[in-house]
Amino acid sequence: MKFENFLASRILSYKRYKNSVSSPIIKISIFSIIIAVTVINFSVSIGFGIQNEIKNKFSLISGDFYVSNFKNENFSTFYPIDLNEINFLKLKNNFDYVNKVIYNPGIIPIKNNFQEVVFKGIESSNINFLNSFIKDSGKIQIKNNEIIISEKLSNKLNINLQDNVKFLFFKNENSKIPIVRKFNVVGLYNSSISEFDSRLVIGNIEQSLSINKWDNNYVGALELSLNNKNDSMKNIDLLYSSIPSSYDIQQSSDRFPEIYSWINLFDTNIYLIITLMIIVGGINMITALLVTVLDKTKLIASLKVLGSNNNSIKKIFMINGFYLILRGVIWGNLISLSLMLLQKYFMIFKLDPNTYYSDYVPIEIDPFNLFLTNLIVVVISLAMLIIPSNVISKIKPNSTFKLS
Repeated sequence: MKFENFLASRILSYKRYKNSVSSPIIKISIFSIIIAVTVINFSVSIGFGIQNEIKNKFSLISGDFYVSNFKNENFSTFYPIDLNEINFLKLKNNFDYVNKVIYNPGIIPIKNNFQEVVFKGIESSNINFLNSFIKDSGKIQIKNNEIIISEKLSNKLNINLQDNVKFLFFKNENSKIPIVRKFNVVGLYNSSISEFDSRLVIGNIEQSLSINKWDNNYVGALELSLNNKNDSMKNIDLLYSSIPSSYDIQQSSDRFPEIYSWINLFDTNIYLIITLMIIVGGINMITALLVTVLDKTKLIASLKVLGSNNNSIKKIFMINGFYLILRGVIWGNLISLSLMLLQKYFMIFKLDPNTYYSDYVPIEIDPFNLFLTNLIVVVISLAMLIIPSNVISKIKPNSTFKLS
């Protein structure tokens, strides 16, 4: 063991050192590191957890990419795309799923009023992608006259399972005579995303084809989900090579820019919290090391008399500071990981789904992110300890012994 490591370990284990004047300040500094690591771990895990939770929900409900006619809007597909013009097989081989969909704006009459809704026609065989949002989804197969509505619409309109609901549709934007359809409610879904839950009714695409009077070669849009979320550029190139330029290709972030802009704000908040916590923890460690140095002036003077140079003595106190930081980091990780695992599996803390698109606080425990943030805390805190360690070079043995 090197001399510096040996002496640093002896200082830390020395009983009088533990009961010295600097002891309370050192404990506060370690506690500040524990708090900093705990808050950083939580902010990273919750921030990225909420981001990915929302992105995954949008991916399941509306796909990562959306292919439609340029004339169509987000929730209406009056203008079809021709499947014969698309390399459908190539898309199926390179995407997790490719859903054929048709969005039909409609109205549900309610006494003296009406509720605007959007009927989303999907293939019955593709309903599995909504399993996480639909109650008893394993028993549901959407037939031509059946629908799944959101719990939000169910409560608002007082519509229950097995109820028959009348819909009014229009074939195109200029139609004045509505097309009347009756549907049986066979399922309820809850995505916690108000943009969908407040308007989207899911039904069979055959019904949509019948309303629009299209044959099976036409659909309103394609919704595609990525196999590999991190390789979007490759998939964009694949899409453009498989789909004619006369059709519009949008990413989910292009369809819902306001929501994705709000999601991206979490990155700023995460980085801000990390910065503030590192500054607070680092300043406390500077204080702890400075007090330790001042408390050990006689020891420093004695070491200088015995021939130790300033760099060697600085190294002793830097190692001392590193041990204190490491202690705080270890305890901070133990506490934060325990609490995060409790939240992840028991969902103790809830959220307002109307604001956060989730009814609980989602936790994403990414070992790489946690290791990286811990490493940043340790490195920056150590770098900040260089400031108080410079005081050592100003301590003169003759002056110290005269004062004593």
